[in-house]
Amino acid sequence: MTLIKRVFGITLGILLSGCASTALHASRAIRLAPGAAIAVASFANYTTTPGAGSRAASMTASLLLAHGLKGVTTLTVDHHNRLPLGLQPNPATLLRKARAMGARYVVEGAVQEWRYTIGLDGQPAVAITMDLVGVRSGRVIWTATASRSGVPRQSVGVLAENTLNAMIERLRR
Repeated sequence: MTLIKRVFGITLGILLSGCASTALHASRAIRLAPGAAIAVASFANYTTTPGAGSRAASMTASLLLAHGLKGVTTLTVDHHNRLPLGLQPNPATLLRKARAMGARYVVEGAVQEWRYTIGLDGQPAVAITMDLVGVRSGRVIWTATASRSGVPRQSVGVLAENTLNAMIERLRR
């Protein structure tokens, strides 16, 4: 590869990375046993993108398993695992179902943004909150919120997966 191509590639990488932005805030990490039973509930969807909450929950369950947690299951409380815009299952119903499944924790959350920005570059953007709730106490024991915008030609799915993964890494630290 010529020197010009290398310089161009490095410059392009720097310019494109400057277009992306990230904000991630989380409470103090907790220690989860690898075998702890975790139920992942469908996330509330506050976006105009159909199914964004279910997609985020599905990715979260998969990423928790990828991080070595063995007792991860999906918690469904409605017939089709799809909730109307912004609606979340009743917390008492979630906890009751999680107890019946033998779960120690419930992961719940909300999706505030899941889209491509308007304009020529059409950058992906996501904003997600995630809570870990102790089934016994019914209290939030860990929480995080993250917002990210990506670079042109990046998919919303990749950006969402990276964002959720960063949130789970904060949970596990």
